[in-house]
Amino acid sequence: MDSPQSITLITAVGQYVGTFKTGSNHVQAQQELLRFAQWFGPDRAISELQPPEVGEYAERAVGLRGGRSAVERLEGVRKFLAFANKKGLTERNLAPHLRASRSKTRPSTAGEAPAPIELTHEGHSALAAELGDLKGQRGPIAVDIRRAAADKDVRENAPLEAAREQLGHVESRIRQIEGTLKGAVIVEQNAQGGAEVSLGSRVKVKDVKTGRETTYTLVGATEAKPLERRISNVSPVGRALVARSAGQEVEVDTPSGTLRYRVIKVYS
Repeated sequence: MDSPQSITLITAVGQYVGTFKTGSNHVQAQQELLRFAQWFGPDRAISELQPPEVGEYAERAVGLRGGRSAVERLEGVRKFLAFANKKGLTERNLAPHLRASRSKTRPSTAGEAPAPIELTHEGHSALAAELGDLKGQRGPIAVDIRRAAADKDVRENAPLEAAREQLGHVESRIRQIEGTLKGAVIVEQNAQGGAEVSLGSRVKVKDVKTGRETTYTLVGATEAKPLERRISNVSPVGRALVARSAGQEVEVDTPSGTLRYRVIKVYS
């Protein structure tokens, strides 16, 4: 079992969504939680989130979607953060930091479409494959539930509870992937031979201070895997690198200070 410090954002969201009552309508809350996870990278450990980052998300979320409706949607994320702290997934309660200043709010536009989710061909295929695998798990889990439910003593029926919880996580992930694929836009890689960094690019950078070189792959938020150097285009480093070319330098603000990178090479 994963330790609380290693639980990813998407797993934590799944655990929280699993607490929703069957039959209740939480589609809007689930969509906002998915956006929240995509913003930071679904595979990022939730224990790594910092108050300034959460505050920035609130400012940008309200600024992009605007008005009272955006603030109301953030309430679902705030409840999720409180849940995560209560379960020991975060050291502090980040919910109070999910607050946007009044000056950032603007009236929402009626019928305004949500921002598209950008995916690479590879990322789209991986999600589609995962979706198929998850749907294939429904039948076996249902069998486990029926088998466990056959035990008349349901008061302390651990296998039944475990099977139901597993099904809840599977169904939650299915809804998340289906929502992502429905609103996804497959972005073609740079047609200019990799001259500039874009979604799907591999880019080698050098830390100006230490001289250390690292090669990143820029992907959509749902594809981010920081440990594999696959970084989101909405992450601090990813945002700084977009549209840059070899020879240029960028500055990245991090909780530990400002980093400066020089772009060495961009691979198409």
